[in-house]
Amino acid sequence: MSLAERLSAKTLLIGGVMIVIVGLFVGTEQDPDFWWHLRIGRWMLENGHLPTTDIFTFTASSHVWTDHEYLTEIVMWLIYANLGLATLVVVFGLLTWAGFWLMYLQVRRQPFVFVGLGLAIGALAGSPIWGPRAQMITFALSCLELYWLQGYLSGRSRALNYLPFVMVLWANLHGGWVIGFVWLGVALVAELLMWAWDQDNPAYRMHVRRLAVITAACGLAVAATPHFLSLYPYPFQTEGSVAQQRLIVEWFSPDFHQVFLRPFEAMVFLLLAGFALRRPTLYEFLLVAIALFLALQSVRNVALFVAASTPVLVNTYSAWWKEFSVGRKWTSTMPPRPAFAVITAAVLVVILGVTTLRVGNEISPAKQQNLDAASYPIGAADWLAAHPDVGTHMYNQYGWGGYLAYRFYPQKSRQVFIFGEAALMGDNLLNEYEDVQTLRSDWKQILDKYSVDYVVYNKGEALSNVLATQPDWTLVYQDSVAVIFVKTPSRS
Repeated sequence: MSLAERLSAKTLLIGGVMIVIVGLFVGTEQDPDFWWHLRIGRWMLENGHLPTTDIFTFTASSHVWTDHEYLTEIVMWLIYANLGLATLVVVFGLLTWAGFWLMYLQVRRQPFVFVGLGLAIGALAGSPIWGPRAQMITFALSCLELYWLQGYLSGRSRALNYLPFVMVLWANLHGGWVIGFVWLGVALVAELLMWAWDQDNPAYRMHVRRLAVITAACGLAVAATPHFLSLYPYPFQTEGSVAQQRLIVEWFSPDFHQVFLRPFEAMVFLLLAGFALRRPTLYEFLLVAIALFLALQSVRNVALFVAASTPVLVNTYSAWWKEFSVGRKWTSTMPPRPAFAVITAAVLVVILGVTTLRVGNEISPAKQQNLDAASYPIGAADWLAAHPDVGTHMYNQYGWGGYLAYRFYPQKSRQVFIFGEAALMGDNLLNEYEDVQTLRSDWKQILDKYSVDYVVYNKGEALSNVLATQPDWTLVYQDSVAVIFVKTPSRS
């Protein structure tokens, strides 16, 4: 195929979409857990082993730490320390983009207009989730597994046999490995039901057996981590934590009053409308149903919904269009191929240039510094660093724990009350944190229980406002983001 033939309308649309969506995936770092991930990654390299108990808090120091994403944290620190934050952000953005490339491979044989629109809708639907975070590894590996599943079930590929080897890597990178078994379970149930419906078809029986063997092999592969058997219950402990579901924003159900969730809402409606136009296969229906259930349960799972549902969305409308257009002749006038190739190349160059400028602006140090200054207690941390004799036990805002741990570890007097590894913190501590945050009747007793003598918290929040009225608490620092209160020693 000549270059002029390659630079077609399909290349223009698909290429344009795949370039533009990079701008959604590469942006400023906004995840509050980012900082403690960096710090523990550095700690592991410095100490030559994984943490066995919590090292950042004085409240949960005896809690056993099953660091399910240790390998990701080590890689994050190495990139950050040697190449900088901008490079780290780009790496995670390209990882997310790779997931979309795998989705494209699933649907590349469909009409290119539906492929381009479907990928764009999926990228917009997941926009609240994309970013430099370990969850993007689970997203990309989910896309890889779903691509292999589609190839196996359609009879085009047996690459799914390699999934147990991928599962070894997945289990060492992120606790989201459990979702790999969800996708396998969906395929296994679909093929079992189809086998029961059509027992004369040997393909279903063969698929069930092969999927069962692969699932068992993947189950064994998860043990190939430093945590061995202790890794198995970890994801279920997280999912079963009532305190996490109630306290942590990304575990909340989607609030469709939020504008940034409208693309996800639109994608759900488009899928339902598509199923009305064309009946999905049993596998597609179960896949979308499970993915939608997960996304409606927790907004962080919207990324998994995008991974599972985007190819189904494209396939659904493509199949409907093919049926609709049978017998109809569509005519269109296009420029001569050489002229259109020049136009396509020029437009793609412009799109690439604009996207590059946008990404460059997003990851600029100045923009990141301004965002950090508005998001984290940088000034308060500077004040604490300048006054090392002030305070022994801190109560801090949950989302700031990772940043403060990054800034001050291993200073004993600057250990945090709580930080973003919620499973490590445990429900009891999360509940006690919430009692203080929401000023429940026992909030003072909890501070006394842990001998808290200084508080780093958001300016203007209820806790800060109430502390300002307490005679035994003194405001020693404030700026537009944070305040520091120090407890006045009682006089006998």
